[in-house]
Amino acid sequence: MNGNSNPTLPLAFDLAWMAATVVWLLLVGVAWVSILRTSHRRRGAAFWWCLLVLLMPFTGALIWFVARPRNSDTDQRTSS
Repeated sequence: MNGNSNPTLPLAFDLAWMAATVVWLLLVGVAWVSILRTSHRRRGAAFWWCLLVLLMPFTGALIWFVARPRNSDTDQRTSS
């Protein structure tokens, strides 16, 4: 066995965690930008959405992308 290798943490496992972290950070960043660019009817709604996205790593962002308010201009253009 080589003295430079770490038998407790294989490289593939380390790379998988690093890739998952990068994907999570990108997903949270894109969700936060989307949340902050959306006009909310109630004060504080953007704060709670950002907190949900942060606390529920993948599912919070996916919930936002499914449940976010739609722009009425976009809906009218697609339905015509």
